[in-house]
Amino acid sequence: MNDKKTKFYCWLIGKLERRKMTLPEICEEWADSASNVKGVELTNRTFHRYREEISSMFGYEIFCDKSDGCRYSLRRDEGALTDNVDWMLSALRISSLGDKLKYHGKVMLDDAPGNSEFLDDILSAIDKQYAIRFRYTTAYGEEKHMTLVPCFVRLFHQRWYVIGNKMTDNGRYCPRVLPFDRISEMEVVCDKHKLSVTVKNKLTPASFYDNCFGIICQDEVPAQDIVVRAFYPENNYINEVKLHKSQVQIGEGVDYTDYKLHLRPTRDFLQELLWHGRKLTVISPDSLRQEMITILKDMTESYTTGKNTVEE
Repeated sequence: MNDKKTKFYCWLIGKLERRKMTLPEICEEWADSASNVKGVELTNRTFHRYREEISSMFGYEIFCDKSDGCRYSLRRDEGALTDNVDWMLSALRISSLGDKLKYHGKVMLDDAPGNSEFLDDILSAIDKQYAIRFRYTTAYGEEKHMTLVPCFVRLFHQRWYVIGNKMTDNGRYCPRVLPFDRISEMEVVCDKHKLSVTVKNKLTPASFYDNCFGIICQDEVPAQDIVVRAFYPENNYINEVKLHKSQVQIGEGVDYTDYKLHLRPTRDFLQELLWHGRKLTVISPDSLRQEMITILKDMTESYTTGKNTVEE
């Protein structure tokens, strides 16, 4: 995609998400925008061409309301994949930071996720229904050769994962979630694999991570209603950044807010609860509350003795 177009697409969508603008206002503000590094003038003809391209690429209609002074606003196509579009825009905005950093150096970034060089080959294998073969190193340092039919990839906590069906020695298949940074010597097996066209074995993000939090999917852990209490000011943060998409507010007090969630309380979710520290506590179910109490007691002993209190 043309870099100049990319910057304008992202800039215009961001502007029109916040307020309506006339075409002269758009042209004037684009001329002074930090995204317009070379100060290229926006002509009427170019604007309308880009307007159509934004509609076809992102599912946004840039609508001109003649009854409101010919101001332009955004209208999202109801059939557009909202999450995918938001991620695409975010990725394009981040990719355009390169020029800005050369001129300003005012952006502080977290470390980029590693081993992203595998992305192209893995995504290509998914599209073509091919398998991938690689050497994999477990968390315990054990190395093994593995063949996987990849179904989708996921970014979580600055780490890329590939999720797919592993071919086992007895001819069966089992779903695996593997981080890129433990993969080496990867190659694409350029033959369409029979498993790829078997619908019952297809893994999708929606089905595999249904009622889950994070990257770990524990089928043995059932989804359940969970009530947590967040104390001030953590409740303000949780209102802005939800713990889970199922989160709803069910009560509040002078210095706290209660939320109900429906999900599997997997290891990733327990770690998220601990991340909020003393400003968040589990109210129900009692089984989860007791599990959190046990974890906190073990942590206290580890801090006191400097020893591992839990055997793997």
